[in-house]
Amino acid sequence: MVMLMWITVLLFSHTNSAQMNIVNQPNPVITAASGDNVTLHCLRVEEGDTETITWYKQAVGHEPRAVVTVHKLARNPIFEDQFNSPRFSVENLKEGCILKINNVEPSDEAVYYCGLKKIIILFGKGTFLSVKGDGDVKVSVFQSSVSESVPAGASVTLQCSVLSESRSAELQVLWFRAAPPQSHPQIIYTHHNSSHQCESGSSTHTCVYNFSKNILSLNDTGTYYCAVAVCGKIIFGNGTQVQLEESVDPVVICLAVALGVCVVAISVQVVLFCKWRNYKQSTKRQSSGRRTEQKSTQDRDSVELNYAALHFNEKKSKGGRERRKPPQDTVYSEVRSLATT
Repeated sequence: MVMLMWITVLLFSHTNSAQMNIVNQPNPVITAASGDNVTLHCLRVEEGDTETITWYKQAVGHEPRAVVTVHKLARNPIFEDQFNSPRFSVENLKEGCILKINNVEPSDEAVYYCGLKKIIILFGKGTFLSVKGDGDVKVSVFQSSVSESVPAGASVTLQCSVLSESRSAELQVLWFRAAPPQSHPQIIYTHHNSSHQCESGSSTHTCVYNFSKNILSLNDTGTYYCAVAVCGKIIFGNGTQVQLEESVDPVVICLAVALGVCVVAISVQVVLFCKWRNYKQSTKRQSSGRRTEQKSTQDRDSVELNYAALHFNEKKSKGGRERRKPPQDTVYSEVRSLATT
C-alpha cells in the first residue's frame, strides 16, 4: 500500500494539465494622447468567481510591477505606493474589474496585465497602452502573444504589430532574442520592405510583421522581442517567450506501468483468495453433510431384534408310570443382529 501511494504521488507530481484561459482582456492595444483618459478592461470568463484580481504594469525593459489589488468582497482596493494617485482608480464589476487612468502621461505607456489569483495567478493576454506625446514621431510596438510552446523541431511564427503616424519615416523592424545566459538581447533578424503588410488610416497606419523560427533545441528558446529603430531610438515590444513543450517523462511512463501492474496483481490476488475461501467453505459443508448422512443410516440399521419361543419337553421314563405332565416352560431368547457396513 505504501508503495502504491508513493507511485501515485510521483505520478501526479509529474503530470501537467492544460490551464484554461479564464481571464479576458478584450483590447490588445489602446492608443491615447497625453492628457487623455483611458479604461482597461479585465473580464472573468467563469461566472461567480470571487478570487482576487491584481493589475500589473510592465514597461519596456522593466519587470512587471503590481499596480492595484482588488478583493471581490472588500470595499477598498489596495494600490501600491507608486500608483497611489488620484489618476488611478478601479471599478469592481460583477463580470470583472476595470482600471482607469486619467490624464495619461508618457510614463504610463506599458503593457497592463490582469491577473486572477486562484491556486496560481492566471493572466490575461495583456493590453498595450500607447501614449502619444507632442512633437516626436510616435511608434508603438505590440506582440500578439505572450508565450509560445512548441515541440522540438517544430517551427513557430511570431507576429508583431507596429503603429505609427503617417508622417513617420521608413521604419526599420528588428527581432531580438534574449536568453538567460546572455546579458543583452542579440539581433537575429531584420525585416525588409516586402516582409510586412500595412493598413493606413487617417492619422496612423499599422504594419504587421511575421517572423518564423525553427525551434530545434533549448538553444533556440528564450524571449523574442520585436523592435523598431526610428529617430535614433529603439522601441521594443512586450516580448514573446518561446519554450519547448514538455514531453512525457520516461519516469512517468515507468511509474504508470508499475502502478498498473500493482493494481492488476492485487486484483488477481483478491479474486483468487475469494475463490479459495468459497471452495474451502463448500468442501467443509459437503464433508459435514456426508458425515451426518452416514450417522443417520447407522442409527436406523444399528439394532434389529428377533424373538423366538423355545419349547423344552422332558422325555418319558421307560419303566415308570406316566407322570402328569408339568406345565411347559417357555423361554424367550433375544437375538441381536448388528448391521455391518
